Amino acid sequence: MASPCCAMWPSSATTTTAALTGRLSPSRWCWTPTPARCRLRAIMTESAPRRTGDAIEIPGEYQHRVLTRGWAPQRAWHDFKYRAAEHWLAPRPGDRILDVGCGSGVLADRLAAHPGVHVTGVDNNPDAIRYASQTFQHANLTFRHGLVDDLAFEPASIHKIVFLEVLEHIYPQQARAVFRGFHRLLAPGGRLVITTPNVRSLWPLLEWLLDRSRLVPTLDEEQHVALYSAARLAALAGETGYSVVEIRTLNFLAPWLAVFGRPLAEAVHRLEQRKGQLWGSLLLGVFQKES
Repeated sequence: MASPCCAMWPSSATTTTAALTGRLSPSRWCWTPTPARCRLRAIMTESAPRRTGDAIEIPGEYQHRVLTRGWAPQRAWHDFKYRAAEHWLAPRPGDRILDVGCGSGVLADRLAAHPGVHVTGVDNNPDAIRYASQTFQHANLTFRHGLVDDLAFEPASIHKIVFLEVLEHIYPQQARAVFRGFHRLLAPGGRLVITTPNVRSLWPLLEWLLDRSRLVPTLDEEQHVALYSAARLAALAGETGYSVVEIRTLNFLAPWLAVFGRPLAEAVHRLEQRKGQLWGSLLLGVFQKES
């Protein structure tokens, strides 16, 4: 399932005709009972529509631009996230890696630098795929436009799947179907690495502030339709057939300190990861399909 990826600064997106959502109450995991938000009942059923994009369009080059030319905290935020994903994917010669919701192809390009791997980036934003294909060209790297469940991948043919900032863009029932689909694609012992905003952090406040400052494309009700805690993420993995390798958080204070210089941000990032702090704005989940 390829869908728009978004973290603190969003990744790729496509226009969708329906994006009716509500704001989640982080303290109780319920929705504010306004008439529009009561439509969640439909979302939570098996018959809920499949969400294939956001209500807004984000340029195909977005992730590459913010990583290379964005505000210092933006650059640090995305770089720390990509490095963590790369570390936990641990690419090895012979690996077939699928980057679902690859956006402008930044992470796929990094992964393709590992010798002996083959990387496929998938995204439903044609502008993102066009940009990635033109910008990152390697013999072991391909990009495909579409939703991953609509593309022809053989069962048990993928060793590792990375799914960064997509989960929050799809409805909970759809997320279960996506995780089961990934499980079918993964070879025995295969690994799934994801990131998604951490509702047990300052993320809900940060999202609210970002939306009102208009520094980024609107998140609430136009991009994000679900938020996760570590417990909820572990439950999703467990009920779809995975064992949990690791769940941790990223990006608590470190990215913000980049305004004072990248060396300080790097030092605090290393400290945060050693301490295993729980309040980072992103959850990182590492899950495995049993052999």
